[in-house]
Amino acid sequence: MRKLKQLPNIEEIIEGDILAEIKAYRAEKENKMTKTILIIGMGQGLSLAIAEKFGQEGYKIGMISRSQDKLLQLKNQLAEQNIVSEFATADVANTPEMIAAIQSIKSKLGSISILQYNAVDYRMKPLMDETVDDLTNGFKISVANAFAATKELLADLKENKGSILLTGGGSANYPNPDMASISMGKAGLRNLALQLHQVLKPENIFVGTITISGWISPESQTHTPTMLAEKFWDLNQARNQVEIIY
Repeated sequence: MRKLKQLPNIEEIIEGDILAEIKAYRAEKENKMTKTILIIGMGQGLSLAIAEKFGQEGYKIGMISRSQDKLLQLKNQLAEQNIVSEFATADVANTPEMIAAIQSIKSKLGSISILQYNAVDYRMKPLMDETVDDLTNGFKISVANAFAATKELLADLKENKGSILLTGGGSANYPNPDMASISMGKAGLRNLALQLHQVLKPENIFVGTITISGWISPESQTHTPTMLAEKFWDLNQARNQVEIIY
């Protein structure tokens, strides 16, 4: 008499699938906990919302700006949400100072997976009142030092198959002579994003920018810091679009 083939135990299969899902979830969570996003030009508003979003997703947060008091306050705010963060002070117009701050963050948090550059020469000054020196300094803050930070972190970003996320602005496409340096800076930053995307894509480094075409305000129906932080998260997760105009 032929032996009947024993059927697999359905309960064991289901239990095995659940355990596999739990293991995959834990592995993904542990992987995220090893990742760090560095935000240059840290402050209240958009950059804090980005820090909160990525922190809630398991990232450690590195922060660079000029004010130690402000950074300490932000660190405490993030700690209240159980988000790990460290900071270093630097004037982002000063390249060596900024590079030293990046190295300080790396010594505390380790390898960097995402560079988020949020700094801009935020001066509401009409074009014809500007000076060559001020515009040159503004370009350094808004564009050139985003490039300098990229070069400093290039080895980390290659190793981690990381990302560069740049905070763009609508004045890149619609320049306003009443905010000349901001407009030029955002135009330059958008151009930098498009070039870096071409150059770094073969290295598995994603470069993306959100061209923010509205006033950022907690009261906005369309452009709250939280909404925009979600856009940055989605941009980084998808990694398939160099620019979002929003």
